[in-house]
Amino acid sequence: MMDDSGEGDSVDLKWRRTPFEGGNTGDFLDNLEDYLMKRTTKTLLSGVALLSLLAGPALAQQVTLDVTAWKGNEAEPAGLPELIEKFESEHPEIDVELSYIGRLDTDTVIPPRLQGGDAPDVMMTDMPLVKIWGDAGLLKDLGQDNEWSSRIPAELNAALSSGDANYIMPLEVIGMGNFVNMGLLNQVGITEAPTTIEELKATCGALADAGINPLIFTGGFSAPLFLIANGIEGSDVAPEVLGSGEQTFAENASFNAGIDLIRELQEAKCFDPDQQAGLDPWSTALNEFSGGNFAMMPQGAWNIGAFSQVEGLDYVFAPIPSAQDSGVALDLFGIGWSIAARSDQQEAAKTFVDWFAKPENLQVMLDAESAYSPFDDGASGTPDLAAPYDAARANGGIINYPFALLQWPKPLEGEIWDSLTGFLLDTSKSNEEVLERWDWAVEDAQ
Repeated sequence: MMDDSGEGDSVDLKWRRTPFEGGNTGDFLDNLEDYLMKRTTKTLLSGVALLSLLAGPALAQQVTLDVTAWKGNEAEPAGLPELIEKFESEHPEIDVELSYIGRLDTDTVIPPRLQGGDAPDVMMTDMPLVKIWGDAGLLKDLGQDNEWSSRIPAELNAALSSGDANYIMPLEVIGMGNFVNMGLLNQVGITEAPTTIEELKATCGALADAGINPLIFTGGFSAPLFLIANGIEGSDVAPEVLGSGEQTFAENASFNAGIDLIRELQEAKCFDPDQQAGLDPWSTALNEFSGGNFAMMPQGAWNIGAFSQVEGLDYVFAPIPSAQDSGVALDLFGIGWSIAARSDQQEAAKTFVDWFAKPENLQVMLDAESAYSPFDDGASGTPDLAAPYDAARANGGIINYPFALLQWPKPLEGEIWDSLTGFLLDTSKSNEEVLERWDWAVEDAQ
């Protein structure tokens, strides 16, 4: 169209619609270039958008989780290599880098990283670590409203919590009981592991009369397990009352009776104090039991794997004999996962931790560790030879090892080992001489 002046009225507008209508050649080429540029840009943008929609999660950013643990190596795999492989297959967007750091090294290696800019995302922890790091604000509060928290038994959950906060997802509980060589007991006509004190005394007498060493009872571990189990079982106050100093061990009737009981075991020929003095609970004592040179030994279920590889060793894992018919299943809360407060991968870390709480995944670790589930489903990875210990747990014989739950201060543990080592060499010492040392350790720890 032409306006009154005879000049084109809207050439640019027409060329914006299409470059092939009207105008001179120069204008045509300019508009053609502009037109093609816009069409190409729109096409490219549409293509990118389409690819994004089609690709979906495939283009999601890959996440690497830095996980530290004192298990998962060749010596103590704990099922972790298998579990991590399974986790990564179910969560392909997350890569897990597991770093083995020994438990003792964890105390010194991890804190600088937590305080600096190089915090691991997820760490294997126990309650002593949780107490220190949680109180310092270095751990993420996992909360009490997650699915797995509701499955932790109330007593254990209370011990794991720090007020309203929860800094650890528990992985396992390991039994501490009495290893019993049934082959040796059968030689003297005994067919079941003793679970009561009277049964223990009778078993010791029969073995000793047959020239068989009845019991490994080192002051550095086995004797303390026995005394702690029996002392707590008969006590009229909770372990934390003694651990806080609110009541003293020296005034506690049950622990006084426990020391008297050790003297009774000596009289029943259960152990020779001089013989025990030459045994290291972490080396020679284990060798003596696995070699068939002693019939019984209070120790931890973590030895089941090694003992089961000894050809011809016919043994069971039973509760610690006590005044109750069930005996005591002395449960040790072991390990859990914690998330660093400064982790850059909080969501992925939570996914990892929650995944381990699923019963079908946790079972792999329980089987590898011969451990018990910390949850209320009663799951276990113990073999049939631990049936006597399992029965004690089922019949109400569970007592939680107080050091693992911070009910007793850590320095007290070493004092108990030292004081009982000295007492076994001279059982004429008074109960007060032994138990006052415990009370001093509690007082010093306050």
